[in-house]
Amino acid sequence: MSNLVATLYQLIEASESSHFRCGIILVSCKDLSVEGLETVKRDLAHNSSKEEAHYAFDQNTQVLSIFLKHQKLSDTHFHALLVKDYMQNANLLAGSLLIASFEECTRATGQLLRSMHHAVMELAGVGEIKLFDPQAEDAGDSAASILLVNHDEAVNEFLSIYLERKGYQVIVANDGVDGVQKYQEMTPDLVITDLNLPIMNGYQMIERIKHSDAERGSKIVILTDKRLEEDVKKSFALGASDYITKPFSPVELAARVKRLIS
Repeated sequence: MSNLVATLYQLIEASESSHFRCGIILVSCKDLSVEGLETVKRDLAHNSSKEEAHYAFDQNTQVLSIFLKHQKLSDTHFHALLVKDYMQNANLLAGSLLIASFEECTRATGQLLRSMHHAVMELAGVGEIKLFDPQAEDAGDSAASILLVNHDEAVNEFLSIYLERKGYQVIVANDGVDGVQKYQEMTPDLVITDLNLPIMNGYQMIERIKHSDAERGSKIVILTDKRLEEDVKKSFALGASDYITKPFSPVELAARVKRLIS
């Protein structure tokens, strides 16, 4: 067991014996020295109100862990946004961030923490925030896949974490061209897309998807602020399975996704 995992395990055991929840953030870093860690800790403490944050750093893998006492998942995610911005501005971010909340999801074990440590090093992309869900880990490749296409980074991060917590595999695309490419790479079970997309709009992307993969016929959900009847009609005519307008309820969205995938 690495020193990082051992430290986390001790902190979580203490939290469980005292009956409080905790959040964990793992960050894949680059060029972070032990001395530089002290600067990171000082700066993050200055920029955040989280007084009970404990840090552990594995220099061999360049993985930084942040243990947040008394924090539920939503608070942990918010803190991860601050950490991501700081690490990016300091040019210390090598990959993505992985977050988890214990007591809310499951009791932590040494094996589970080792899985988290390994998972953060395997994450694709830089600067994304992903949820570590033990139940999704157990489900493995059987989890349904969702392609999320939206140019709003805040919406992407929120829905990615929310849907991953529901057990889905989520891939994000930021524009229509990227959406078509990632669709062809992963052939998801369902696509959630905005209509207002850069480079290639949502209508064009749906046409490309339907034309390129007519046999598979992945379900498509429109999530947009367009409310005109002509937009609704055009979306369904192109093959959309559902149409949801913003602002939206994530609970309702999850219910519709579950209905379409099942």
